[in-house]
Amino acid sequence: MRTLIITTTILSLTGAAMAQDGDAKAKTLTIGDKAPAIELSHTVKGDAHTEFENDHVYVVEFWATWCGPCLMSMPHLSELQTKYDDEVTIIGISDEGLDKVNGFMEKSDDEGITWNDKITYTLTTDPDRSANADYMQASGQRGIPTAFIVGKDAHVEWIGHPMNMDTPLDKVVQGTWDRDAFAADFKKQQEQAVAQQKMMEDIRAVQTPDQARAVIKRIDAYLAENSDDINMRMMKLDLLMNRAKDQKAAAVCGDALAKDYWDESGLLNAMSWNIITMEGVSDAMKVHATDWAARADELTEHKDSSIIDTLARCYFERGDVQKAIELQTEAVAISDPSQTKALKDTLDKYKASLDQA
Repeated sequence: MRTLIITTTILSLTGAAMAQDGDAKAKTLTIGDKAPAIELSHTVKGDAHTEFENDHVYVVEFWATWCGPCLMSMPHLSELQTKYDDEVTIIGISDEGLDKVNGFMEKSDDEGITWNDKITYTLTTDPDRSANADYMQASGQRGIPTAFIVGKDAHVEWIGHPMNMDTPLDKVVQGTWDRDAFAADFKKQQEQAVAQQKMMEDIRAVQTPDQARAVIKRIDAYLAENSDDINMRMMKLDLLMNRAKDQKAAAVCGDALAKDYWDESGLLNAMSWNIITMEGVSDAMKVHATDWAARADELTEHKDSSIIDTLARCYFERGDVQKAIELQTEAVAISDPSQTKALKDTLDKYKASLDQA
């Protein structure tokens, strides 16, 4: 028994699930559907495959030579191909020209190893973008890298980022994968993506506080069913601050978010920095931002220069310049060399402000 993985290069697509112009004949592809046949006549490396064999697992992954995350995934895909050997076939498909991909394969990394030597799985090109249309567009996938696991019965088992497919791939190979359960999760993910896209369009169109409040109502309705969507909660906080101009409501929103993620230093630091660097922030809101930064600093045991920098900025914006200088000095002292200059420049700014006062 084998598993096949196919990789395809893509920049950005609007899938059939999101197709416009009312194309009733648009192709669709989702979990549990029979995997479309592929024509891979332009093979760059490995053996050409034209059909999915029974009792063999395939993964189809889309990539491009210009795509940084794709290149980062390629060594991992090679490891998986080596691990599963003849149980798994991995095929990388790019819609770039054959000459472009061949030229890429000849390039070397810092250690002098070429991509041709790094990659242990099949690579091919899709110049007419037929595989692109059958997989990426049909499933509504809009960015690369994206991988499709095709199971032993030639049906789609899983769709997602190749760096996240280790567990599902192993379960598909072992025959323990719950396709139906993932299909339900995938459907919810797709519905969320469509809703998020619509709300982002609405957010970009906001011009007045009244429009912002109308969009926030729609976000609240969405969050009632998707409360774990951190990005949309952060977007609501930003809307309340910058567009709706309602800092009291923003404080409530921010504190609720901080409470739910009170042990997530990165999120708390991001919330604090986003607020404290805005113009026109009220004194009350600055206190909230300080509380979030202080908690992030506590969680990192006062050892993260970036978080200390945020906390120092909070005190500076609140008028406690001496405290800001004290904290910023500590941030500079423990900073990575790549950060030191920027942190030192900020420290000099604080000191200059104190001298002027």
